[in-house]
Amino acid sequence: MNRFERAIAAVAPRYAAKRAYARTQINTLARIEQRAAQKRLREDPNFGVNTGNPDDARPRRFIDRQTLLRLAYENPYGRKAINTLVNNSIGWGITGAPKGPKAVSTLWLEWIKVADYRGRLDFFGLQELAVRTMFREGESFIVRRWVRDAPVLPFRLQILDAGMLAIDKVGEYIEDGIEYDADGNVVGYWFHQARSTYRRNRPPVMYPAGDVIHLFVQEEAGQKRGRSVFEPVIKRMGDIDDALDADLVRRKIESCFVGFRTLNWEDADVPLGVREARAEGEPPAEFFEPGMISTLSPGEDIKFGDPKPAGGLGEAVRINLLATAAGIGVTYEHLTGDLSHVNFSSYRAGALEFDASIERIQWNTIIPVGLNRVWGWFCQAAYEFGKTAKLSYDMRWTPPPRKSIDRKGDAEADILEMQAGLENRRSLLNARGLDHDTFMEETAADLKAQQDKGLFYKGDPFTAAQAAASSQPTTGTN
Repeated sequence: MNRFERAIAAVAPRYAAKRAYARTQINTLARIEQRAAQKRLREDPNFGVNTGNPDDARPRRFIDRQTLLRLAYENPYGRKAINTLVNNSIGWGITGAPKGPKAVSTLWLEWIKVADYRGRLDFFGLQELAVRTMFREGESFIVRRWVRDAPVLPFRLQILDAGMLAIDKVGEYIEDGIEYDADGNVVGYWFHQARSTYRRNRPPVMYPAGDVIHLFVQEEAGQKRGRSVFEPVIKRMGDIDDALDADLVRRKIESCFVGFRTLNWEDADVPLGVREARAEGEPPAEFFEPGMISTLSPGEDIKFGDPKPAGGLGEAVRINLLATAAGIGVTYEHLTGDLSHVNFSSYRAGALEFDASIERIQWNTIIPVGLNRVWGWFCQAAYEFGKTAKLSYDMRWTPPPRKSIDRKGDAEADILEMQAGLENRRSLLNARGLDHDTFMEETAADLKAQQDKGLFYKGDPFTAAQAAASSQPTTGTN
């Protein structure tokens, strides 16, 4: 207490204690705000200064990585959103069909089984890990690692997240662990060799830019780092959790018979925040039991809680979930699994927009930025180690097909478009996640093996003799 508060305490001790307590709280808040400002300046010395970088022109909320991880793993809606994005963009994996000699396809099929540097996943599992990390944290890093005496080809892939970047690495052209040249082009990436337990003893390592794929969705010219899909909705998802938790606590209180005991302190000079026990060794809180009769002491009163239910919670949460789904880039039904507000037509209309955004990410980011670079590494390694005769071959990537909720209607529409010359079999097979050439070879082989065994089915294609007979004009008889 200061001198003024001590003078007040001489005549009104309770008021002086309240005043001192309030001043202490204000000082604590001021210290918290000062520490936050200092931390913000340490993270970004150019905060509030337009350096000419396009990233400075947009507002940026300082979001720590742990908050993003909690949303992705602990929040049920956040986890559902990430799974929806990964299921629709990667699914079982984007498959590749090399265009070249059979030996190239065979070598590729052998390598994708052992592509993981850690030896745990195959190439399709690495795709899922890289894309899941990209959606969750905004970016992921695919690193080419050379392995001595490895089978098939001596290079493997390692997936790293933003938490492995050596952001504390100091250098003239190093920013957030990424090193640039004088023209602003990326030269290399500095990564810690292990997680936090070993960072103090193991210095970071620089990987050249040619050995790293920085996978993120670029939305602005000059953008250097990716942004998490949760960035626009972090506060809103926190508000949803708080509202649901508060409602759950209210319902728990409603189900209890809760009493609040009020003591008469008018004649007692008791310091603020101190509560006396009713008797020696007896706590101030009482508990009710069936058949219990309790006598209150003189000057005591008891009241029972009667919490009032808050109306409109369900609609308020639904509106916030709609905004959350829009911010993440999924539909409300994908985010919540709630199909009670849609019919067949409206669900399909919403799914079409979602499919378009997923295809944009597949063909503008995942395939050109990630998979084509990996294929280039593969061709380079295969040529340098004498496995192939050319330095590069073409590759056809085929994403998994979209699941149809009206298979008969979609199939009939495909047939009508092919008959009208508006569509072809190759594009339809690619849309279903199948490579046309491989499909035709497998179909021909299966049909020949089936007919050699004397098996015929209604859906079998025409044989050559049947096709010739069906093309002959029919003649009538008199």
